[in-house]
Order: sequence, then structure tokens, then C-alpha cells
Amino acid sequence: MLYLQKSQQNTLVLNINNNSRDTFTTYTLDFTHVMSKESKVYTVNLSNPAQYFSNIRYCEIYLDFITNDLNYLGQYVLNIYGDGDNNSKVFNGMVVLEGTQESNPFTQYISPNEDNENFIYIDN
Repeated sequence: MLYLQKSQQNTLVLNINNNSRDTFTTYTLDFTHVMSKESKVYTVNLSNPAQYFSNIRYCEIYLDFITNDLNYLGQYVLNIYGDGDNNSKVFNGMVVLEGTQESNPFTQYISPNEDNENFIYIDN
């Protein structure tokens, strides 16, 4: 499971097959929200060092979510395709998008009579 933060740049570190990495010029990342089924697609250019870095063992994909393209927090299905071809899927996984939204306010209730606060009541 991958965790991403909304409103900031995120780095995905992936282990994508070296053999397939040499043949692609772009990766297409397809995020589909589990509940709403809304889909957002990002294209990463492998020749752009601001978006992609690789070595022998792994590659790094940099996603800039400062534009808040993904509308919903929660779980997404992430599919990554080489050169945008649906037949060349190189990754499939789950992503959780977390954000900085405010938590729901709640009202704390305090009893006016707290003299018996340590009593345990047992029903006979």
C-alpha cells in the first residue's frame, strides 16, 4: 500500500522491471478512486529528471499534487502503464491519499455531578 499526501510533492519509489524500463519513453499513472470511480491520469516523461529517476535497482517517480488534482481523500487503485498502452501494465496497487482536512467537530459532555465518577454499576 502506498501513502500519498495531498497538497505536496510525493515520491513513488517503484521496482519496475529493468527490461521494460529501457523500452518505454513515458509511464502513464491511472488513479481510480475506489468509492466514486473517478479516474485521473498522469503522464511521466522518463527523460525529465524532475519527474523520473532510475538506477539499477529501482526507479523514482515524482508526483506534484500541489494542484490538488485528486478530488477525494481515501483509497485509489493505481495502475501504471508503459507508453500509455493498456497491454503493458508494469504496476498495480492500492494508494491511500491523505490530506490536511479539518476533523469533524464534536461536543464534549461533562456531567454536572461527578461525585460518583469512580463507581462501577452492576446490573443484578
